[in-house]
Amino acid sequence: MNSNYEHVLILEDDAVTAEHLSKILVKQGITQVTRFESGFDVLHEVEHKQHPDLILCDLRLSDMDGLQFVRFLTETHYEGDIGFISGNDSRVLDVVQQLARSLGYSVLGGMTKPVTPNQVVRMLMARPINEAKQQPHSIYSLSANQIIKGIRTGALVPYYQPKVDIKDSRVIGFESLARWHDKKTDKILSPATFIPVAERFGIISELSLAFLKAVLSDFNQFQAFDEKVTVAVNFSIDTLSDRHLPDMLIDLLREYNVSPSRIVIEVTESRLANDRINVLEALARLHLAGFRLSIDDFGTGYSSLYRLKHTPFEELKLDRSFVQDAVNDNSAKAVIRSSMQLANELNMQVVAEGVETEAEQQLVDDMGCGIMQGFRFAKPQPIERAFNIDWPLPPTSPVETHPTDDARV
Repeated sequence: MNSNYEHVLILEDDAVTAEHLSKILVKQGITQVTRFESGFDVLHEVEHKQHPDLILCDLRLSDMDGLQFVRFLTETHYEGDIGFISGNDSRVLDVVQQLARSLGYSVLGGMTKPVTPNQVVRMLMARPINEAKQQPHSIYSLSANQIIKGIRTGALVPYYQPKVDIKDSRVIGFESLARWHDKKTDKILSPATFIPVAERFGIISELSLAFLKAVLSDFNQFQAFDEKVTVAVNFSIDTLSDRHLPDMLIDLLREYNVSPSRIVIEVTESRLANDRINVLEALARLHLAGFRLSIDDFGTGYSSLYRLKHTPFEELKLDRSFVQDAVNDNSAKAVIRSSMQLANELNMQVVAEGVETEAEQQLVDDMGCGIMQGFRFAKPQPIERAFNIDWPLPPTSPVETHPTDDARV
């Protein structure tokens, strides 16, 4: 195997495991393998010396655990990939992987002890080829003033990723994903650089409305598709708490001559943990006005059956972590099965997010979910490139896989 990695750092305080893993990596063509027993030593190494391409981290260390290590690593400007090793239950691996992904890291997956060559090869193959480096993780952020100025000068840029019906390879909709165009450097910045700041300083609603305007400005270019093709826009619970929001959205769509039936309002499940009467009122009014409602990242939060029953969601999006883990994890399969059953009983459409490999596509399809979104079909693109794919997609599209970007407004 000709690995895409040159330098792999192993953080493992068990000498036998570290030596075994090191030998496997060398056999896979890794030219430089370094080993550390202390998490603090690795943090110092990464902060003050050359970064490795990949860090393989054991979850149980003598000086810290894997969750602490991931948190501390955000302060070192590390931009490489991460993989995890554990002798614990696979659910512990799931937790730390979700944390790392939430912080913006490219997570290749987890390996359980005793580590085997097959596990290592599978993890190394998960790395994207020639993928551009992501923005630093939680290191650089725009200021509130920069965000306010950028909103007014058009710095928000929508990217679009299709949702595909596998049965007939038909595009049924797109999700709009937020990016920030830094005009000084001409770089496109990740939402991690501006959304948390906007939420913290109470300007997320202004940002969300500006982003929707940018999407609506692009809308005439969607006319090449069937009139039933929708575009999804993410809204935060904070924005939906404004009881005047439905009226503002209705007025905006009227201004841009776009039917509400073409817009899907996506709400992240984890933010629905606490019922807010204003949010429920806004969602109900948007539904009555003709908007479609989608519950995003399903399975990561704590939605009750009662909440789903009494909130007019029409779409349920399976979180990418379950989709990507389900190939080898029975717990993830169980979550998907139960989610599919729940959605069917509530007459909701199901979308599997983060589908990146043929195996993931086949598994999700076999479990009854035929609508998918992910890098297997297309990565998020600006409007001028979003449609540069042969539509409809061929039944089997050998698209290069990449870690799915979790860009949200």
